[in-house]
Amino acid sequence: MRSADDLFAKCKRDGEEIVRKRLPERTYCTHEETPIIEEWLRRKDEERGLASSSKRDAREEETLSIAKEANRIASSALTEARFANRSRWKDRISTIIAIIIAATAAREDIIWLISWLLKQIPKGP
Repeated sequence: MRSADDLFAKCKRDGEEIVRKRLPERTYCTHEETPIIEEWLRRKDEERGLASSSKRDAREEETLSIAKEANRIASSALTEARFANRSRWKDRISTIIAIIIAATAAREDIIWLISWLLKQIPKGP
């Protein structure tokens, strides 16, 4: 019987696909060596599981990072929207005040214009 290290080296050389295919056919190793080969396959499965878990953890971390960035952007946008809303009300009030001031300043001109228009209306027979 070959040593575990020799069998592991043989498995590594041949590749996991060949080992998995030939092991059930009983053409890859002796009956006594089968548990060692199965242990090698179990370790390969475990390595793949760990690699998959690490990739999943990395994806979750990236997703969390993206969500935090999106939250920061949304919070900033909300702050800007609130500021713009306050600014819009200030602009409206300023416009109304400017209209009142302009109307007051032009009062005499408005009165003259109204009386001129009234004079232009023909009087009835």
